[in-house]
Amino acid sequence: MSTPVTNSPLVSVVLPVFNGGEYLALAVQSILAQSFTDFELLALDDGSTDHSLAVLQAFAAQDARVRVVSRENRGLVSTLNEAIGLAKGRYIAR
Repeated sequence: MSTPVTNSPLVSVVLPVFNGGEYLALAVQSILAQSFTDFELLALDDGSTDHSLAVLQAFAAQDARVRVVSRENRGLVSTLNEAIGLAKGRYIAR
């Protein structure tokens, strides 16, 4: 079920991802199942070589709150800083 997202959600949930495919679907499902719904899930794939990007793209296709960005590996700090810069929410949750 898709929940529309406004241009400015209250919260941006930042999820850096690097080769987390084994547990990624459970993590994303947990975030999307929250009773609070005024959020975007900003998942930044940090050059994963497993199936992480495909998992994220499948969720993005089903739920408008999920935004996926993918690029080459730069490490956690760079990934978090980039995600914060892309966040549309008033608040950021990690």
